[in-house]
Amino acid sequence: MSTRNIIRVVDRHHTSEFTEGFSVHPDRVIEHAYVNMYMHHDGYPEWQGVQIANWLLAHNNSNSDGARMASKLVHDMYYDSCYLYPNDADIIDVEYIYTIWSGDKKKIHVTCWNLYTNKCIFVETPSKIISRYVRDKDPMPYTDFANGETRESHI
Repeated sequence: MSTRNIIRVVDRHHTSEFTEGFSVHPDRVIEHAYVNMYMHHDGYPEWQGVQIANWLLAHNNSNSDGARMASKLVHDMYYDSCYLYPNDADIIDVEYIYTIWSGDKKKIHVTCWNLYTNKCIFVETPSKIISRYVRDKDPMPYTDFANGETRESHI
């Protein structure tokens, strides 16, 4: 079974017009996304949320430039069941949308929305995502981005 998800990169300044800030519904900022990267598998926060957090912490991937971040994300997270889509969320059925908010590398945040429940699951920094979901007793085999792995090389 697949837990389909999308990862986006959006500049943080686009949230300034919304009272919800980073917890704004992803459909309201879709036109500002540098990338809409569809991932067919493992979209639940305990996996994909941690993968994104690990990726952001590795090799300064939290660079403030959204275009650069989006291109590196596609390179590092790509695997055979990954696709890039235009800014039209209605063309695919996904459970989760992750938004990486670029524009300030010292204050990077990630938002996770569950579209099936229509709720924001979290707005967190990469370190907080890891502390929330990674369990020392039974660690998952996350991609080791810090040591040069990509999602494709990890599979």
